[in-house]
Amino acid sequence: MHVQVSRDGRGFSMIELLVTIVIAGIVFAAMIPFFANALKRTSEDQLRVDATNIAQDRIEQVRLLDYAAITQPNLNTASTTFGDGRFGPTYTLVGQNRPYRIDYFVTPPDETDVPQKLVTVRVYRAGSFVTTADTVIQNPSAGEARLSDQEPTDLTMTVYFDNYEYVTPPGVTIQRVQTNVTPNVTTTPTPAFQMPRATPRPAKTELTWYGLTGGPNYTYTITCHSSQAKYALVAPPFRMWTSGRLKFDTFPGGD
Repeated sequence: MHVQVSRDGRGFSMIELLVTIVIAGIVFAAMIPFFANALKRTSEDQLRVDATNIAQDRIEQVRLLDYAAITQPNLNTASTTFGDGRFGPTYTLVGQNRPYRIDYFVTPPDETDVPQKLVTVRVYRAGSFVTTADTVIQNPSAGEARLSDQEPTDLTMTVYFDNYEYVTPPGVTIQRVQTNVTPNVTTTPTPAFQMPRATPRPAKTELTWYGLTGGPNYTYTITCHSSQAKYALVAPPFRMWTSGRLKFDTFPGGD
């Protein structure tokens, strides 16, 4: 008796298996950059969360100090004799081996008889983003001094970039929130956004807003739009006490 077996009953041949493996390898190889980029973004998000937590923790630790001890030299020292070693220029999270850099700024930096002090904490890693937190601490012996009495005016904010050619419309925008009224008032200082006028765009460009009002009642946010960033680059909200400068990395993770 003769029985004919169809080809389908024999399964895959060696050549078919090899072709399938090669195709699968090509597909997986093409997806590696996608997974690597997703992993990198997840890692960056975690770094930002950790940096924010560190900054907020340091702010709370500063508020526990005696008012006279809150000076810029004290907070930036690594000595264990001050603040039980809670301060200093670096901090490494448990389970990690790369330290975060911490910079403390006190305005004024070393006076003890002023009505209040502005403390700003910046947390970052080399070549990475910067997370900023600040607080105003009242002098407990200053009597009836009010934060609303301190509103510096006619300030300037200058923004510069590692490479401006990547900035895309609407360019760089600024927003101000006045917090001492209910409800809060959100306004856009003039000009609300800026783009460079030079052609071609120079690699190093600065944009400046003038006539800004500072103090504890005004919070500013600056946003930069870049062709090399998936999302708009937004600086952490900040309060202005003096004229300042802000830098954007317009090609995060690139050259």
